[in-house]
Amino acid sequence: MKMLVILIKEMAESFIRNTRLLFSGAKQNQINSSLKENGLVRVHDFYSKDECEKLRTKIDYYIADETTNKWIDESGSDHRIYFINEIDEDFNRFYEHPKIREALLNYTGTKEPSGMLLAARIDAKDGNLGSGGGWHRDSPITHQFKAICYLSNVDSNCGPFQYIRGSHRKVNVLKAYFLGLFKAGQYRFTEHEIESYLDKTDSKVTDFIATEGTVAFADTKGIHRGKPIKEGSRYVLFCYFWNKDIPTHFDNLRQK
Repeated sequence: MKMLVILIKEMAESFIRNTRLLFSGAKQNQINSSLKENGLVRVHDFYSKDECEKLRTKIDYYIADETTNKWIDESGSDHRIYFINEIDEDFNRFYEHPKIREALLNYTGTKEPSGMLLAARIDAKDGNLGSGGGWHRDSPITHQFKAICYLSNVDSNCGPFQYIRGSHRKVNVLKAYFLGLFKAGQYRFTEHEIESYLDKTDSKVTDFIATEGTVAFADTKGIHRGKPIKEGSRYVLFCYFWNKDIPTHFDNLRQK
């Protein structure tokens, strides 16, 4: 019965999103085609080194400021400032950047999104799970567009964004359910489940290793995580967008 409900929800999501795309003026281009196929696209040199340094300094300032509403994980590694676009115009310019909004429109058909910008610093700490707390989907049903900007150089030891290409596609989501790899509607996964998924579907994990100023456009219905960080700090921006209202569980994370 649960599988039938999931199938109905997947079909409904496709119908709603495709109808929205049809009437939104969305256009097909290379970025959009790659997002549809792989779920992850790289955009080089989005920000200069000087711009990245300026924003890193501001993130450090807001994390140290006692008046900032912050979220910190249990290990003391992941420091997050949600809705930073509402208190700082430098960050708001990234959130409202025309290239990001164009990619959002072309992929989801969303013209006037609800959303926010998250600024984060992830520090190397013993026992950290990485950004996001492990392997997950942002939604088991809805295709979601996220823009992710590295403000520092990120190699394999600095907690890179990890993504399983193609795992956002409905055919692959449903295939994993029918093969018994995941439960219907599951959105968080253990290491063992991911290893089994990779083996049974011949999929691979992509480590998004890049220099500061690089942006990733990602469909976060796909399986992803921030790799546990081994050294240094990773500075990053995340644009969140919704076609409807911002989910209420984010309300306590707003800036005062």
